[in-house]
Amino acid sequence: MATLKIRTILATLGSLALLQGAPAMAAMQTFDFDSGSQSFSGNGNGNTLTMSSGGVGLTVRAYSDTGDVSGDDIVEAARLLWAQSSALGIQNDDENTSSPNHSIDSVSGDSDGEFDMLLLEFDTEVNLEGIDLSWATDGGGNYADVSILAYDGTGGFSPLGGTWADVLSSNGGNYNSVGNYNNVGLSYYAVNGADVTSTAWLVGVYNPVFGSGSGLDSGDDGMKLSLIKTSTPDDQPPGEVPVPGSLPLMLLGLVLLRGRFAALRAAA
Repeated sequence: MATLKIRTILATLGSLALLQGAPAMAAMQTFDFDSGSQSFSGNGNGNTLTMSSGGVGLTVRAYSDTGDVSGDDIVEAARLLWAQSSALGIQNDDENTSSPNHSIDSVSGDSDGEFDMLLLEFDTEVNLEGIDLSWATDGGGNYADVSILAYDGTGGFSPLGGTWADVLSSNGGNYNSVGNYNNVGLSYYAVNGADVTSTAWLVGVYNPVFGSGSGLDSGDDGMKLSLIKTSTPDDQPPGEVPVPGSLPLMLLGLVLLRGRFAALRAAA
C-alpha cells in the first residue's frame, strides 16, 4: 500500500514537470493606430507616438534620408503625422503634407531618392508578425513594396548620422534585413517568416540597399500604416511574477515526498 502511494506521488511530480517544460503559447499584441485615442509628443521633426498593447510598450519615431551630401544622403529625424485618421504617415524635410508626401514614401524629386521609415521601439523583444496598410501606391496600384529590418541587439536603436546602407550589420550598423516584400496590398499582410524577435524594427517602403527580389522596384512607393501585430515568446505579460520554474518545482516535490515517507513510516 505504501509503495503504491509513493508511486502515485512520483507520477504526479512527473506530470507537473512535463507541464512546466511544455512550450508556452505565444501572446499576441495588436497596435491599432488611431488619431481619436492617441496623440504625438509634438508636431515637429523627432516627435513620437507612445502606446501599449497586452502589456507591451511601443514608441514610434520617423526618419528619412534628407541630409543632402555628396553620394548617398544622410538619415535625419522626420515628422510623424496622421496620414489618415487611423494610419501613420511621415513628412520629411523636403516634403509638404499633400499626397503622397504625407505617406511613408519614396516619391521624390531628389536624384538620390528619399526613403521614409518608421522606427518601432518595444520595451521587450517581440516577433513582428504582420502589418496592415490603409492606403498604398506603387506608381498606380493599391499596393506598395515594403522593407523591414530588425535591430541586432548591439549599439543604439537610432539610424541617425549615416546612410540607410550604414544601418545594416554587414556595413557596421545594428540592423539586419528581415525581408523585402513585393506588392503589399490593403489587407493584413504576414511578415517575418523566420520568426525573428527584436526590441526595435525599421519599417518603410522598399529600399534597394536592403536587398533585391522579384518584382521589387523603388522610388514610386507610398503607404499609410494602420496596424501592426506582434507576439511575445510566452503568455506572461511583462512585469508579472513568473510561475515557478522546473527546478523549484522539483525541490518542492522532494520536500513533500520526504514528508510523505515520514508519515508512511509512522503509520507502519
